[in-house]
Amino acid sequence: MKLVDEIIEVLSSDNGILTEALIKTKVLLHKIGHKELVIWVNKELNGYTESDELPDYRLIPAQVRVSATNGAYTVNSHPIPMHHLDKELRHSLEEARLTYSLAIIERIVVSSKEDILHKPIPMELNGMLGKGLANSYLIQRAWSEIPVASVSNILMQVRSRLLDFILELSSEFSEIDSDKDLKEVVEKFDASNLFNNAIFGDNVTILLGSENTQKVTHSIINNDFESLAKILRENKVTGNDVALLEDAINDDVSFPIVEKDKFGPSVKSWIESMLSKAINASWQIELGVAGSLLATALNSYYGLTT
Repeated sequence: MKLVDEIIEVLSSDNGILTEALIKTKVLLHKIGHKELVIWVNKELNGYTESDELPDYRLIPAQVRVSATNGAYTVNSHPIPMHHLDKELRHSLEEARLTYSLAIIERIVVSSKEDILHKPIPMELNGMLGKGLANSYLIQRAWSEIPVASVSNILMQVRSRLLDFILELSSEFSEIDSDKDLKEVVEKFDASNLFNNAIFGDNVTILLGSENTQKVTHSIINNDFESLAKILRENKVTGNDVALLEDAINDDVSFPIVEKDKFGPSVKSWIESMLSKAINASWQIELGVAGSLLATALNSYYGLTT
């Protein structure tokens, strides 16, 4: 298949532009009928939000350093003890969340003149950080240091993982000559599972076949949220996410839901957040399965099962 070959060529070339390969992958996913997988591609192209769960390759260890003085002596770029801090705060300072688009990340790597990037820490935290210091030292400035090599590794991880997926597809599509042949081949293998394993690793634990789809449809009572919540919890949706869905449904009460898969804006936003969690595996379910589960469950809740 020509498009697959083009993507492989871009990804395997030293001069290949990664964003170009992602855009071509976006087209390919639409062609094979897996638009739900485009979410990851869009996140990498456009960047993640602060509230998004990030893939593991975008979480980078960082080291906190400070400049401090006690009047008699001054220390610069000095590591400090962190064990006295709240675990969540310490984690936020010692792990950098790289949410930028790949284009920005590439620009940061190329333009960096040093091996370390500096992320400033708000001065409001200086007093709390300084509690671990002896000899009356006061922190003047604090920052987290992030290795440029670790930032550059994001580009390599995306390139390598995407290439793994495309190479697997290439073996499936090697003898395709027409769109009709493509459709027949796609129906014979699980592209969503293939994608999830290549990009995020083999950690999918939930499968939803036609039998389970029928179970979802038959188990949810029209406008009975508890029956909807029960199915979602059985499929490892957290209690907090179930509560957020209930709020979203209440927010959309003024929007008439009369057509399958056409939900109100708040419910749509909730679905997008859940698909993001399926992408980065914080919700342990195959991405293609996640989309089917949520659509089937919500259509059943709204009485749109025919």
